[in-house]
Amino acid sequence: MRTLVVIVALVSIAGAMKGAFVAQAAPLVFYRICNIEPGQDAAAVALSQEIVGLANRKYPKAQMTASKGRWMTGSQEIAQPVNQILFTEQYPNRTAHQDFTEVLLDDDDFQALQRKISGVIDASSCVDTKFRASP
Repeated sequence: MRTLVVIVALVSIAGAMKGAFVAQAAPLVFYRICNIEPGQDAAAVALSQEIVGLANRKYPKAQMTASKGRWMTGSQEIAQPVNQILFTEQYPNRTAHQDFTEVLLDDDDFQALQRKISGVIDASSCVDTKFRASP
């Protein structure tokens, strides 16, 4: 176990050092995976498409998409799989991601769509991941 921890630490340090010497021009990718409430697959897909359409119209830099499927997250159990929605956003940099978040939080249309989520998507199950895309 100690060997694994040391290897992970060394890989992390090496990755951090590499990033210090090389300009990170790769885009930032953001994933949000949420469980769909039982029996709400069609409603979840329709709502996610509304959210994507609104985001892409108001902030096209976000390059948002959504898809239905099953991914392993902390709230998923292999014995009891559930359908999920995966929102994917890609930004040219971290600042664009922050700008997008601020724009949506102030948008009345987006807030109205967020209120529709209750009963369709289990918001407490959502898992967010941010990473740099491969160049």
